[in-house]
Amino acid sequence: MKTDRILEIIIYLLNHDNVPASYFAERFYVSVRTIQRDMITISEIGIPVYANLGKHGGYSIVPEYKIRNYEIREDEQQMIISALKSLATSYTNENLNKLIEKYNALIDDKEKRIFWDFSVSKENSDVQNTNAVLESAIKNRNYVSFTYRNANSDLSSQFIEPLAIHYKWYAWYLFAYSPEKKSYRTFKVARITHLKIETKKATVNHGDVKQLMDKSEQEYYKTCINIDVRFKPEQINLIKEYFPDCPIEKINNNEYKIIIDVPAKERLWKALLLSFGNKVQVVAPESYRNELIETAKKFLSNYDI
Repeated sequence: MKTDRILEIIIYLLNHDNVPASYFAERFYVSVRTIQRDMITISEIGIPVYANLGKHGGYSIVPEYKIRNYEIREDEQQMIISALKSLATSYTNENLNKLIEKYNALIDDKEKRIFWDFSVSKENSDVQNTNAVLESAIKNRNYVSFTYRNANSDLSSQFIEPLAIHYKWYAWYLFAYSPEKKSYRTFKVARITHLKIETKKATVNHGDVKQLMDKSEQEYYKTCINIDVRFKPEQINLIKEYFPDCPIEKINNNEYKIIIDVPAKERLWKALLLSFGNKVQVVAPESYRNELIETAKKFLSNYDI
C-alpha cells in the first residue's frame, strides 16, 4: 500500500542520507516516477525532504529535523535485530517479517557479533497454521472449537474464547476462557486438532490479559512438586548447566543434593532426569521416584535385555 511505502521511506530517510530514487523504486517494485510523487507527498505532510541533484544525487531530510536512534546504542540495536530474526525461526508471521525488514532499514547489522537461533525448537507447519487461525479468531473476537489431546493422550472437545497465544518452554500455547468451566485455561497448540472458528462472538471484557496469564501461571506453579536429586561431585558442572537456578547443597565429600521444582504433569522432566542415567538418583518424593522407575521399566521392556 502507498501509506506503508511512504512510512518506510520516511523511516529510511531519517537514518540515511542521499538515497537515490532508483533505490526506493527497486526496493518497492515501483517506478522512479512513483517515488518522485511519494517525495512530493512526504513534503506536503510537513517533512522537509530535499533532492541532491547530479550523478550521485538522491533524497535526504534536513539534518535539523532528523531523529536518530541516540537512545539505543549500536550493540543494543544489534541485539534487537538478532532477537527479531531468531523469533522468525520459531514463528511464521508476515507482519514479523515486515517488522524485521523495517528495522533493517534503520540499522546496519553487517558488523553484528551476537547470533540467536531458535530454529531447533521451531514448531512444525501444523502448529504454524493453527497459530494463524487462532490469531484471526483473537483479532475478530470469535469463539473456536477444537479437539484437544492432553499429556495422557486423552481426547476432549473444547469450545472456548481464545485470548492470546504465547511462546514458552520451547512450544506455543493458547491462553483462553472456557465458558463451560467459567475459568481461564492454557492449551498446548501442538495438541490442538480439528480447529474451527465459530460464528459466536465474545462479549466479555476480560481486562488485562497479560495479568490474567501471569496469575494463571502462578496457579500452575503451585502444582509443582519438589524433587530431591542426589549426585556425585564430578556431576556438578552438568547439573549447573541443566538447573542453573537451583542451589546445590553438599551432603558429604561424595554426595551433593539439589531440589528442583517440576510441573507434576510435564513428561519432559522425566525424560531429562532419565537422560542422566546412573549419574543421578531421585530420592523423594517416593511417588515420583516410583513413577520414574516404572517409566524406565516400561522403556526397557521394549528391548531384549
